[in-house]
Amino acid sequence: MFWRIMKNILRAGGAGRDAGMAAFIAALLLAGLLSQECSASAHSGDVSVPSFSKEDFIATAGSEPVLDLTLTDCITQAFRNNSEIQVKKISPKLRMDDVKIAWSEFEPSLIGGYNLYYNAEKPANLFFQGESKTRDITANVGIGGKLVTGTQYNVGLDFDRYWSNSIIQTINPAYRVEPKVTITQPLFRGFGIDVNEANVHISKNNKLMSDQDFLGTVIDIITRTKNVYYLYFYTMENRSIAALALERAESLLEINRARYAKGLASSVDLLETEATVSDREKNFISSEKALQKAEDDLKFVTNIIDDPAMWNSRLELANKPRLEAVEVGLVEALEAAFKHRPDYKAAALDLKNRDIQVVVTKNGLLPIIDLKGSFGLNGIDRNTARALKKIDTDYEEWNLGAQVTIPFGMGDRARYDQAKLQKKQALTAFKRLEQAIILEVRDKVRNVEIQYRVVKAAELALEKERENYAAQSDRYAAGQVSTHDMLDYQDKLSRAELDQVRALVDYNIILAELDKVRGVTLESNGIILEEK
Repeated sequence: MFWRIMKNILRAGGAGRDAGMAAFIAALLLAGLLSQECSASAHSGDVSVPSFSKEDFIATAGSEPVLDLTLTDCITQAFRNNSEIQVKKISPKLRMDDVKIAWSEFEPSLIGGYNLYYNAEKPANLFFQGESKTRDITANVGIGGKLVTGTQYNVGLDFDRYWSNSIIQTINPAYRVEPKVTITQPLFRGFGIDVNEANVHISKNNKLMSDQDFLGTVIDIITRTKNVYYLYFYTMENRSIAALALERAESLLEINRARYAKGLASSVDLLETEATVSDREKNFISSEKALQKAEDDLKFVTNIIDDPAMWNSRLELANKPRLEAVEVGLVEALEAAFKHRPDYKAAALDLKNRDIQVVVTKNGLLPIIDLKGSFGLNGIDRNTARALKKIDTDYEEWNLGAQVTIPFGMGDRARYDQAKLQKKQALTAFKRLEQAIILEVRDKVRNVEIQYRVVKAAELALEKERENYAAQSDRYAAGQVSTHDMLDYQDKLSRAELDQVRALVDYNIILAELDKVRGVTLESNGIILEEK
């Protein structure tokens, strides 16, 4: 098929000097079409960059809409327009392009050339008097490339038009057309599929590592979102408890004022209660400040801060942390971690790349012995068409040879030694990662069990403090408990209420951390990532 196409091109060029030019121009046109296609393909992969208008945010600064959020809503919002996700999503695409670049080493290339040579001189020839003139036009077009075995090939068509004013040239001008095949095969260095496809396999592994890195980012965002959600719940409860503590102190202050007016309470009791009210009012203000900070943190992690309509909203949580007994065996947790954790998978892929580098650099220690051969058929005549017809096996051209190169430098040995050391270094880091995973998973499994017991203890302590406060309130009404003691009982009740909330929040955070170290965050939250 190739020869038929090239013959048609040459015939279309006619029998003159334009035949070689026709072949060369055809090669350039085809190369131009290919470059346009590549340019269009590259343009289709452009990535848009998000933008915002500050005027939109200023316009909504005076409003404060209420936004009800579930935990699922927060996770969904965390992925929407997340800059970290957008950045990480580009990396696998870049690594996929690296794979294509690595494969391009084995893609054929269209090769063409054109040369015009002219010479006029006074010859040192007794049989030819006067000025000697020669004109030589050469052109070639072909396809060349490399196979995965390391074999380099070139299949082409050479064209030559030679003219001279010499009287001893029998065919003038002479047109020569030669289809030719050239093969170069490495026998030692550069031989073998494993060596030549090394960059392809490394690029594929890098792409898979990038996928795992993206997955790790997704897991981090989900875990961080859940933690911030629970901490926002804690600050909301902290403010409610602080408000209730202030309300209790103010109620006690009203009672003491009435008693003081009747002479039933001392000025010391009144002053102590007033001081406590002021102190608890400060605590309430601090809790409001902490709540606003936690609200901003939740808006940031969920990207609500990027929405001009909702950036200044007040968040209400629809889901509260629950106490659910979760029993996870250490063996099961470790098996899940080594099966699902993105960092472990990425480290294993990096080890494969180190193995490939060792193989390649070891091959680089071998001498370069390349077997070269070519075969062509010649056709020559006064015009191009007849030269094409005269291409026959009776007029053949071939050569066979070898080229040997034996380097004496230490660079290749150093690269091989370096690859082995890097493999050893990566293997050591891999083993340390395994050990770290084992200890981390064991720690989280233990913490889940311990924190569950902490929550149950905090619930029991709160129940007893409430009963005790109710009993002490009755005693205070009967005049059997001092104001100082009553304020102390209020503080104990508030601490028990806050401890119970904190224990419950910490338990849910630890569960999220356990999912993360086991690598099952996506499955636990019912999230499926779609591949694009």
